[in-house]
Amino acid sequence: PPMLDRADPLTLNDEDPVPDLAQWRKRILDRTVVAAAWLGPLAYLPSVWLSAKNQLWGLVALDTALYAWVILLAFRPHWPYLFRAGSLVAMVFLMALVLGPMTGLRETALVWLEFVAIVGALFLPRWGSLLMFGGSLVALVGLSFLPGFVHAPVGSPAWMAWVVIGCNAVFIGGTVTLALAVLLEGLEKTNHSLQEKVEAHRRAEAERRQLEAALRRSQGLEIVGTLASGVVHDLKNILQPVMTLTELVRAELPAGSPAHKRLGDVLAATERGRDLTQRMLTLGRTRVGPRRPVPVAAVLAEVRRLLQPVLPPGVVMDLHLDESDAWVCADSVELHQILLNLGTNALHAMQGTGGELQFRTAWRSAGCLAVEVQDQGTGMDEATLARAFEPFFTTKPEEVGTGLGLAMSRRIAEGLGGTLTLRSHAGEGTCAELLLPAGPDPETLRPLGA
Repeated sequence: PPMLDRADPLTLNDEDPVPDLAQWRKRILDRTVVAAAWLGPLAYLPSVWLSAKNQLWGLVALDTALYAWVILLAFRPHWPYLFRAGSLVAMVFLMALVLGPMTGLRETALVWLEFVAIVGALFLPRWGSLLMFGGSLVALVGLSFLPGFVHAPVGSPAWMAWVVIGCNAVFIGGTVTLALAVLLEGLEKTNHSLQEKVEAHRRAEAERRQLEAALRRSQGLEIVGTLASGVVHDLKNILQPVMTLTELVRAELPAGSPAHKRLGDVLAATERGRDLTQRMLTLGRTRVGPRRPVPVAAVLAEVRRLLQPVLPPGVVMDLHLDESDAWVCADSVELHQILLNLGTNALHAMQGTGGELQFRTAWRSAGCLAVEVQDQGTGMDEATLARAFEPFFTTKPEEVGTGLGLAMSRRIAEGLGGTLTLRSHAGEGTCAELLLPAGPDPETLRPLGA
């Protein structure tokens, strides 16, 4: 039926929050008023027929108005819950007070009076259900002494029979009302317990995923570290005699000669190869290098000077130093390497799109300074962002990137007692935040969290 709220199903997905008792009551109320709207003619048509036959036109108008209100409630599921529930209970109570005295149908009025207590217990808070039960009891007593309602003198056998019927109805209605109240209270406690268990399960699942990711990263770095150690050893054995012999031969040649210059290029290339092995060694294991106060502004200025000649078309670069005289506790070479790597990645992300590359500094706490590298490039989706720090994972062409830059930068940051994190959305750019201990206070010369 169109009155059912299809956007609010009773079934839940694993990621959905567990509904509380108020939500379940609302769902039951929604379906109750829909059922009342569909089944209403079973009570409405006979009542109207009997009332019209006895020319009780006020009762016909009341029945019509109440049934129309039920239909309206069914089509307005987003109205406030207490208003809808209260109006439904009030309609039942009104029918009980009016139907019996006007038609003389005492048993019908009795049914409605007991029904109002049950409906109140089902849809209203405990105080509301008790109030409606007390109201129905008072109404029953009042109707019993209403002239013409029982059609028997007070104290007569017929009147006593009505009292017996009424007392039994009160007993049954009170028992059902109390049972419903206790049942709903138990459901509420069970629901709270279920919510706590679900939240605990979700937290445990999130922690498990984080631990699995950390384990995969640790295993990957361990493999790379083992590989790097072997590569470093072998390359050092190869490069050392090359460097030594090159220096000896170069020393025998006249300075400025073409051969002297070419051998200088060979020597520079071998030195770069030696530096590469050291970088792979840094990736493979966390090391604590020499830490001393380093001026962040000076390092950023050097990085800017190196990146300026290679800016892609349409890209501008700017520094926003909230703390231009800030110092961090780090190794200047390693800090330079991290920032240069982050800046290079940002420039690659803005190839063809243009935008602004920003280097920002800001205090995150009394002892930590954040250096942010913000670009307006293509950004990363969630899957790419989750793997960004994995060794050898890269979205760049093979001839451009190797997938070691971010992993190595993060490893260096951790070795310096800091952190490196990424925030990114596809099409919205990326922000890399490097958080390092501040200096030059000797008290800050320790890893974060120590």
